[in-house]
Amino acid sequence: MMKKYILPILFLLPLSSCKEFLEEKMVSTITQDYFETEKGAEELVVASYNTLRWKYGFMEGPYLFETGTDITEPTDNNWATISPAVWAPTGEAGSYANNLMGYYATQLLGSYPIINDCNKAIEIIKEKAPGKFGSDKAYANQRLSEVYFLRSWTFYMLVTQLGDVPMPLRSNNSLPAVFNFPKSTSAQVYSRIIADLRFAHEHLPVSQTERGRITKGAVSHLLAKLYLQRAQGQEFKQYRNADGTINPGDANAHLGLLFKGEGTGDLDSARIFATEVIDTYASSNGGQFGGLASNYWDLFKTARGDWSNEGNKEIILQASYGNNLDNGRYGMRTTAAFTCDYTNAAWNIPSKTWAYGLRKGTGFLPSDWGYDVFTDKINDSRFEKSFQIEYVSASFDNAALQDGPGLAYTDANNKSLTWTADEAGYFNSHIQAGYNRPSWGGRKAVAGQRKIGQGDLGLVFLENTKETAIDISEAVAQPYVLYPRWVKKGGEYYYRKTGVDRLSSNTGLLIGRTIRPSSRKFIDPNRSTVDNHFGTRDVAIFRLAETYLIRAEVYGRQGNYSAAIEDINVLRARAAYKTGESRAEVLARLYPGSENLAPAEKSYPYAAMTDTYSKIKVDASYWDGASAKSRLENYPPEANSAARRFIHFIYNEYSREFNSEQIVYEGIHHAGIQLERVLHHNQLASSKTGNWPVADNPVNANGQNGNGKGVFKAKDTFKPFPQSYINMLTDEKGAPLTTDAIRNYQNPGYN
Repeated sequence: MMKKYILPILFLLPLSSCKEFLEEKMVSTITQDYFETEKGAEELVVASYNTLRWKYGFMEGPYLFETGTDITEPTDNNWATISPAVWAPTGEAGSYANNLMGYYATQLLGSYPIINDCNKAIEIIKEKAPGKFGSDKAYANQRLSEVYFLRSWTFYMLVTQLGDVPMPLRSNNSLPAVFNFPKSTSAQVYSRIIADLRFAHEHLPVSQTERGRITKGAVSHLLAKLYLQRAQGQEFKQYRNADGTINPGDANAHLGLLFKGEGTGDLDSARIFATEVIDTYASSNGGQFGGLASNYWDLFKTARGDWSNEGNKEIILQASYGNNLDNGRYGMRTTAAFTCDYTNAAWNIPSKTWAYGLRKGTGFLPSDWGYDVFTDKINDSRFEKSFQIEYVSASFDNAALQDGPGLAYTDANNKSLTWTADEAGYFNSHIQAGYNRPSWGGRKAVAGQRKIGQGDLGLVFLENTKETAIDISEAVAQPYVLYPRWVKKGGEYYYRKTGVDRLSSNTGLLIGRTIRPSSRKFIDPNRSTVDNHFGTRDVAIFRLAETYLIRAEVYGRQGNYSAAIEDINVLRARAAYKTGESRAEVLARLYPGSENLAPAEKSYPYAAMTDTYSKIKVDASYWDGASAKSRLENYPPEANSAARRFIHFIYNEYSREFNSEQIVYEGIHHAGIQLERVLHHNQLASSKTGNWPVADNPVNANGQNGNGKGVFKAKDTFKPFPQSYINMLTDEKGAPLTTDAIRNYQNPGYN
C-alpha cells in the first residue's frame, strides 16, 4: 500500500546536495533560475523537509541524541564511557557534530546546507513570488510558514548540540570569499525562531492534505517546547556576561550556554500553546484527531504491508519515508540502531529475522537505569511494549514469522542448549506442573535433550536487582535460555550471567554488553532482507504524549501540581494493562512483583484480570522524598526539594514514554539536569564511585564493582565544534583566527 505522504527530494544548490530523493539520480540540469519559477520554488520547499529526517537518516542521529543520556549506552565502549578519544574536536563527537552542521569532506549534507535551501526558498517566496506565490497570498504564506518551521527546527537541533551557533538568514549562491561565521547567542536564536514560528502559527492550517506537511499543531507543539526551554534556562542567566558572551574558563560556562533569553510569560505561553494542541488533538476535549493511541504498542507495531499505525492520530509530526528501502541520502537507518545481538543456536535463533530487527554494526542499548526507571514493570505495560524481553524459537529461514515454525527437540539441526540432569530434575520438581505454554504440551524435561523446540521461548531477559536476584538453580532450569541481570549462588551474587555459560565465564559492564533487552520500536518488517540497514517506517518526531508532559512540567513549575498530576495520569491510564490483556510470560512468572499477581494471571496466556491503572496512578507522593514510590524514582542527590524532584520525575516519565525515540536527550539537556542524571544513573559514563551494587564477578576494572566506568563532565553536555570547521574560520578580513579568538569560539572545555 503506497503511503500518500510528502516525500522530500534533494536538489543541487551551491551549498547543498544534488540527488533526487527516491531514485538517487543526478539532477544536473537544475539552475538557480529554475527555483525562481513556481514549480521550482515549490520543489525547493519540499526539499527542505529533509531536515526532519536527519536524526533518523544517519547513525550520527542516535550518537548525538542518545549518547549522553542516563538511559542509553552505545555498545561501543569508547562512546559509552565518554572517552576523550572520541569526545573531542578531532574525535568522532567532533566529526558527528560536523555532519550535523553539514560540512562533510566530500558533500554538503546536514543543517547549514538545508538552512541555505530554506533561506533561498524564503527569499524567492517573499522577493520573487513566482506564479501562484504572487497571485495567492494565503498559499504563499502557508509555504513560507512551512519553511520557517523547517529552518527553526534545524536551528533548534544545532543549539541543542552546540549552544551558540552561527545563524545565517540569507542564502549563498557560491562559497564565501572569507569564512567569517560569527556565532549568535542561544537567546538570539530562540528569539528569531519563536518569532518565525508565531508567523507560521498564524498562517498554517490545522490539517494538510499530504500527511507529513507542517500543520498548526506541529508549530504549537514546538512553540510550547521552546517557551518552556527558554523558561528553564532563565536560572542560568548568571553564567552569561552582560554582552551575552560566556567565559570559556568558567566551570559553569556550560550552564551559561543553556540561557536562551527571557520573554514575558514564557511559562504561560508554553501552557497556552500546549493546551491548544491538546484541545485540538485529544478526543476527550472534543478534538479533531482522536487523542492518544488507546494502546501504547499501537504507536510502534506494524504488520508486513500494513501502514495503519503510521496514520495514528497521536502523531503530530513525523519524518516520512517511502516504501523504497533506499530512501535517498536521508534514508531511515534508525531501524539498525537499537537491536541487540540476539542470534545464537544455543537458544534456537541462529540467524537474523525481520521479526526481531536487524543488528548491523555498533548500536545502542539501555543502561540498567533505562530499564529500572520503569519502577513497576508488572503493571506499566510500556516496559514490555518498549523492549524485546522474549524471543520465540525460529527456524533457519530468515523470513520466518515470530511464532515459528521452530525446530523439534529431536531435529538434527536443533543446536539449542541441552538439559543437564540437575536442571531437568529441578524443572520437573518445581516448574513443570505449573508450566502450561501450549508449545511445551505439559511434557517433562529430559537430561541430554534439547531445551528449545517448535513454538517455545528461546531467549528471555530478566531485568532484576541484586535484592531480587534469582537463584542459579531456578535460572538455569527454565525451559529456555534466561539472561538475568542478577543471579545468586549461595552467598555470592553475579551480575549479567547467563544460563548458557552457567557461571563458567565472566560477563560484566564492559564485556558482552550486546545481549540485553533492546528496543522494539523501530523493527521494520517491510525490508526485503535483514541485511539491508535502511528502513521504510515513518518515525514520530512530535506526539501528543509529549505535549501532555510539556504542559505538566509547566503546571508544576507554576505550583499547580494537581493539574500536572492530571496530565501525567492521562499517560498512566494509557500505560496500564487493560483487563484481558496478556503480559509477557517472563513478566508473569519471574519478574519481581509477579508474586503479587493472581494465580490465573500467572498461567498462560497470562491475561490481566483487572485494569492496572490504579496500581500506577500518580500522586504527589512520587516526589515527596520519603515515600516508597519516591525512593523508587532514584532521584539524584541534587534533587533536594519537592520542586526539584518533580522536575526529575517529569524526565523519568519522559524516559518511560520516549525511550530510544531521541527525545529524552533534548529534555534533560535543556532542563539543565543532564550532568547530574548521567553521573547518578549511567554507570558506564559516570565517574562516581560506590554508587552501584557490587557483584562477585568483576575482573579488574571490568564487571560490576560498584564504581562508574566513564569520565562524563560538564563540558560534555555540549558537543565540540569540529576541529576541521574551526581551522576553516577566518576573521572578517579573511585572516586566520587568533588563539584567543579560537578559544572564545570553541565550546568551553574543548581547548
